[in-house]
Amino acid sequence: MKKIIFLFSFVYLFGFNSIDATKDNILKLHKENIPIVDIRTPSEWKSTGTIPFAKKIMFFTPRGQINQAFLYELKQNGINKNSKFAVICRTGHRSKVAAKILEDNGYKNVINLKNGMFNLFKDLLKNLKEQ
Repeated sequence: MKKIIFLFSFVYLFGFNSIDATKDNILKLHKENIPIVDIRTPSEWKSTGTIPFAKKIMFFTPRGQINQAFLYELKQNGINKNSKFAVICRTGHRSKVAAKILEDNGYKNVINLKNGMFNLFKDLLKNLKEQ
């Protein structure tokens, strides 16, 4: 448990490339052909839906363990250590941890989509109210 708390603290202290998970940022990444990897679980994808063009690759299992096939699945989806890509989860916490772990494993162009799908939904609702 102490290791997990330390890892979360470490991620907050040392940043990496992060942008807000907003409609405009998601569309900008898509227009620039930067893949978005939705790292949530299959039950989360089913319950809330997904970004239509996002790659769905679970990073943590429903029990909180790292999906051992994650790096293999990234490679199968055309993402290597030199690829620029973004990760998103439900609230942004898991994607922060995933981005840090990926960087520690040699992936240097990882973008964390801050505040995750919650922020994206909030932004979409805000845009609908303004119209």
